[in-house]
Amino acid sequence: MDQYLNFKSHHALTHKRSVVYTHTNRAQQYVTTAEDKKSELAHVHNALRANGYPELALAPPPSRAKRPPSTNNNPQRPMLGLPYKAGLSEQLGRIYKSHNIHMYHKPANTFHLMVVYPKNKTPKEH
Repeated sequence: MDQYLNFKSHHALTHKRSVVYTHTNRAQQYVTTAEDKKSELAHVHNALRANGYPELALAPPPSRAKRPPSTNNNPQRPMLGLPYKAGLSEQLGRIYKSHNIHMYHKPANTFHLMVVYPKNKTPKEH
Protein backbone atom coordinates (compact mmCIF):
# COMPACT_ATOMS: atom_id res chain seq x y z
CA MET A 1 0.00 0.00 0.00
CA ASP A 2 2.84 2.41 0.77
CA GLN A 3 4.75 1.69 -2.44
CA TYR A 4 6.11 5.00 -3.67
CA LEU A 5 8.82 5.85 -6.18
CA ASN A 6 11.98 4.32 -4.73
CA PHE A 7 14.71 6.85 -4.04
CA LYS A 8 17.35 4.65 -5.67
CA SER A 9 15.35 4.27 -8.88
CA HIS A 10 16.52 5.74 -12.18
CA HIS A 11 14.37 8.88 -12.14
CA ALA A 12 15.15 12.57 -12.03
CA LEU A 13 15.68 14.04 -8.57
CA THR A 14 12.86 16.49 -9.27
CA HIS A 15 10.44 13.55 -9.59
CA LYS A 16 11.61 12.15 -6.26
CA ARG A 17 11.24 15.55 -4.59
CA SER A 18 7.76 15.77 -6.06
CA VAL A 19 6.77 12.51 -4.34
CA VAL A 20 7.77 13.97 -0.96
CA TYR A 21 6.11 17.32 -1.64
CA THR A 22 2.85 15.82 -2.93
CA HIS A 23 2.31 13.45 -0.01
CA THR A 24 3.29 15.90 2.71
CA ASN A 25 1.23 18.65 1.10
CA ARG A 26 -1.78 16.30 0.92
CA ALA A 27 -1.42 15.58 4.63
CA GLN A 28 -1.21 19.31 5.41
CA GLN A 29 -4.15 20.31 3.21
CA TYR A 30 -6.74 17.59 3.71
CA VAL A 31 -6.32 16.36 7.28
CA THR A 32 -8.34 18.56 9.61
CA THR A 33 -7.18 18.00 13.19
CA ALA A 34 -3.65 18.73 14.42
CA GLU A 35 -3.32 15.28 15.98
CA ASP A 36 -4.37 13.55 12.75
CA LYS A 37 -1.98 15.74 10.72
CA LYS A 38 0.91 14.75 12.96
CA SER A 39 -0.05 11.08 12.66
CA GLU A 40 -0.45 11.26 8.86
CA LEU A 41 2.88 13.07 8.39
CA ALA A 42 4.61 10.43 10.54
CA HIS A 43 3.00 7.70 8.43
CA VAL A 44 4.11 9.37 5.16
CA HIS A 45 7.68 9.85 6.43
CA ASN A 46 7.87 6.23 7.61
CA ALA A 47 6.61 5.02 4.21
CA LEU A 48 9.12 7.20 2.37
CA ARG A 49 11.97 5.98 4.60
CA ALA A 50 10.91 2.40 3.74
CA ASN A 51 11.26 3.39 0.05
CA GLY A 52 14.85 4.54 0.58
CA TYR A 53 14.37 8.29 1.08
CA PRO A 54 17.09 9.83 3.31
CA GLU A 55 16.15 12.17 6.16
CA LEU A 56 17.48 15.16 4.22
CA ALA A 57 14.94 14.51 1.45
CA LEU A 58 12.07 14.49 3.98
CA ALA A 59 12.86 17.98 5.30
CA PRO A 60 10.38 20.62 4.15
CA PRO A 61 11.69 22.71 1.24
CA PRO A 62 12.66 26.31 2.00
CA SER A 63 9.79 28.66 1.33
CA ARG A 64 10.10 30.71 -1.82
CA ALA A 65 8.73 34.15 -2.46
CA LYS A 66 5.75 34.09 -4.77
CA ARG A 67 6.45 35.25 -8.29
CA PRO A 68 4.44 38.12 -9.67
CA PRO A 69 2.04 37.08 -12.42
CA SER A 70 3.63 37.17 -15.84
CA THR A 71 2.49 39.77 -18.32
CA ASN A 72 1.51 38.85 -21.86
CA ASN A 73 4.29 40.96 -23.39
CA ASN A 74 6.97 38.59 -22.01
CA PRO A 75 7.86 35.88 -24.52
CA GLN A 76 7.56 32.28 -23.31
CA ARG A 77 10.78 30.36 -22.71
CA PRO A 78 11.30 27.58 -25.24
CA MET A 79 10.68 24.12 -23.78
CA LEU A 80 12.55 20.91 -24.50
CA GLY A 81 11.49 17.44 -23.33
CA LEU A 82 14.21 14.79 -23.16
CA PRO A 83 14.42 11.30 -21.67
CA TYR A 84 16.18 11.17 -18.30
CA LYS A 85 19.75 9.85 -18.19
CA ALA A 86 21.50 10.06 -14.81
CA GLY A 87 24.46 12.42 -14.84
CA LEU A 88 23.93 13.69 -18.38
CA SER A 89 20.46 15.18 -17.83
CA GLU A 90 21.64 17.35 -14.94
CA GLN A 91 24.51 18.75 -17.03
CA LEU A 92 22.24 19.43 -20.00
CA GLY A 93 19.71 21.10 -17.70
CA ARG A 94 22.33 23.57 -16.48
CA ILE A 95 23.46 24.33 -20.04
CA TYR A 96 19.92 24.86 -21.33
CA LYS A 97 19.04 27.00 -18.31
CA SER A 98 21.99 29.30 -19.07
CA HIS A 99 20.45 29.79 -22.54
CA ASN A 100 16.99 30.41 -21.04
CA ILE A 101 15.56 27.10 -22.32
CA HIS A 102 13.30 25.11 -20.01
CA MET A 103 14.15 21.39 -20.07
CA TYR A 104 11.83 18.76 -18.62
CA HIS A 105 12.12 14.99 -18.39
CA LYS A 106 9.80 12.58 -20.13
CA PRO A 107 9.89 8.78 -20.18
CA ALA A 108 11.59 7.20 -23.18
CA ASN A 109 9.41 4.08 -23.22
CA THR A 110 5.89 4.33 -21.95
CA PHE A 111 3.36 1.60 -21.38
CA HIS A 112 1.02 3.43 -23.75
CA LEU A 113 3.48 3.17 -26.65
CA MET A 114 4.03 -0.54 -26.02
CA VAL A 115 0.30 -1.28 -25.96
CA VAL A 116 -0.94 1.01 -28.73
CA TYR A 117 1.72 0.06 -31.29
CA PRO A 118 2.54 -3.59 -30.53
CA LYS A 119 2.96 -4.69 -34.18
CA ASN A 120 5.17 -3.57 -37.01
CA LYS A 121 3.38 -1.46 -39.59
CA THR A 122 2.53 -3.10 -42.92
CA PRO A 123 4.33 -1.41 -45.81
CA LYS A 124 2.04 0.55 -48.15
CA GLU A 125 2.91 -1.59 -51.19
CA HIS A 126 1.37 -4.67 -49.46
